[in-house]
Amino acid sequence: MNVRLNPFKLISTENPFSDTPHTASEHFRLSLFAVIAHLIETCADGDRPYALETYPFLQDYADELSLIYKHPEPSASQWRQSLAVWEASSPFKSPLLSLMQAGLSRLELELILVAGLLEEDPRFSGLFEQATGNEQRPTAGLLLAWWRMDDNGEDRADEVRRSIRQLIRAGLLQVMNSDAPRSQWLLAVTPALWDVLRGEPPELPWLRHVAKADLLPLSAYKATAPVLAVCQQLPQLLTTQPEQVLIVRGSRQNGRKTLVGALAQALDKDLLIGAAAALDDESRWHLFGALSVALNALPVIELALAPGENRTIPALPLLNGPIAVLMGKHGGIYATETRTLLTINLPMPDAAMRFLHWQEALSEQNPASLSILAQSALLTSGNIHRVARAALAYAHLDNRTEIDIRDVQQACRGLHSARLETLATRLETRGSFYDLAVDELTRTELDNLLLRCRYREQLAALTQDGGEHSIGVRALFTGPSGTGKTLAARLLAATLGKDLYRVDLSATVNKYLGETEKNLEQAFGAAEELDVILLLDEGDALMTSRTDVGSANDRYANLETNYLLQRIESFNGILLVTTNASDRIDKAFARRMEVVVRFNAPDELRRYEILRLQLGKHAVDDGWLQEIAYRCQLTGGQFRNVVTHAQLLALESKRAVDAEHLYKALQREYRKTGAHCPLPPPRA
Repeated sequence: MNVRLNPFKLISTENPFSDTPHTASEHFRLSLFAVIAHLIETCADGDRPYALETYPFLQDYADELSLIYKHPEPSASQWRQSLAVWEASSPFKSPLLSLMQAGLSRLELELILVAGLLEEDPRFSGLFEQATGNEQRPTAGLLLAWWRMDDNGEDRADEVRRSIRQLIRAGLLQVMNSDAPRSQWLLAVTPALWDVLRGEPPELPWLRHVAKADLLPLSAYKATAPVLAVCQQLPQLLTTQPEQVLIVRGSRQNGRKTLVGALAQALDKDLLIGAAAALDDESRWHLFGALSVALNALPVIELALAPGENRTIPALPLLNGPIAVLMGKHGGIYATETRTLLTINLPMPDAAMRFLHWQEALSEQNPASLSILAQSALLTSGNIHRVARAALAYAHLDNRTEIDIRDVQQACRGLHSARLETLATRLETRGSFYDLAVDELTRTELDNLLLRCRYREQLAALTQDGGEHSIGVRALFTGPSGTGKTLAARLLAATLGKDLYRVDLSATVNKYLGETEKNLEQAFGAAEELDVILLLDEGDALMTSRTDVGSANDRYANLETNYLLQRIESFNGILLVTTNASDRIDKAFARRMEVVVRFNAPDELRRYEILRLQLGKHAVDDGWLQEIAYRCQLTGGQFRNVVTHAQLLALESKRAVDAEHLYKALQREYRKTGAHCPLPPPRA
């Protein structure tokens, strides 16, 4: 603390502030009164009575100064000396003391406070206006004139000029008219910083402050044993080697902020989380640093970088401590030469860890049901707690005390919309594989896919080879249009109790370089974190074979293909790709598909099953249904169109679907393709 005491004898042996509580707000008040005492002495060239007569509102402050100091007309020098004694009489923390511990002098603190006086009392605008001629804020020249003499009567003009420049560079002072001559610069303090100096939390749309008392202790943080072992050593490392950029990588809502919050508490600090926008503007970045120092907080930047993107973490003035960066798997970070990079990877929680989070969120639930949820829903730690609250509400609405997977699935949908539904569409999922009429080979592969999805986590644990492994499942559905590929995806999702989202290629593919990759990353990342099934319908549009580079368009198309190859390989969710033209898909994609299911055009038996399944209740003779299945070589999708139109005709005639309705619908479907219906009209 840079406190310079004058050899001044106190008026009484007892400090006049001895009864004042040692709080941030009281420290601010006493420091502000020191500035006001200085103004009363200097704003009228040392003529105190004239100053009080010219600016009558100052008399109120003069009376309060005398009352607090317990002596009439205390000088600014006396006030500063008593304030320094009061500060040293008890260990406490305040934003002003934090700034002094970071290297600011008493002079620099007073320059900040006088520049922000209008935030406290707008009547000071008249004083500044008369002193400057026409400006209602203090100028750099005015501060130089009023603060150039120290308490010993010595000139310190160069120190004042240097202090003003340093405060501007550090983000503690703002210049409102930077195009003016330096002496005419209008100086101000941002409202957020002024609030912090007063002992109040900052209010900025790109900033979030969490007090130390609200942070989770490091001892209560839940993570795998290797991660916990590293985390236990971090507080000591960050204390002895503070010039670190701590990069915490992992999925969103997976304990990244909880971890850095626990580290902040272990370091006896608050947490200050800034959005990526803090890096986009130098003045905003400097303000972020100033607030971090004033609040004694660990500064944290949250980034969402696409593959190939990188950001630089500039120096933060005044800060002599670590900076934390929260980010996903992709993107790079550069830092200044004085800082080193330290990276921690937070994996998705395994079943055992998910059970602990479910148990913490729903302590009154049956452990057996929580174990089922932990096994079936591969959610991030943060999403488990968010979903648990909503799922419990859904169960209560259904007059149940125990939640089940249906409640969890419904609760998860509340988390999907913000991240997924701009790029993907949720498809309705109900029914089972028994509702699908396919040949035995296709059904066998679908059953294998179902097993692969159910036991993907356990299988990955058995087959890992010490390297990076994925718990994702990638399946390719190939076959002609209308053979049941999308229907099979719906039924798979329904059987697994998961939501199915179809990627909207029109919203995903972008003509601008890198935008397609960003959109795909957003869709893939959200699907991983929310444990939904992702469907790339007509996937050959994205997975076409790479071509020889003959133009810039070819180069960019190949870049998108290469990115998609890498992202599919690292995907930790369930991905289904459908295509009508498997020959157009790059062979590298086919190799990355663990399951390939071929959907063939239905034979006579399958066509009969499709008709029976889709018709439901009807009044059609079974023999004529067999005749249709034998003669009409349509796909499942075409039969769906036929049945839908037949049901429409039945509704119009107010009777069940009969042979006449079905025949008319068949004729209509064949006309659409320019062919003739091979069936004769049904007999009455």
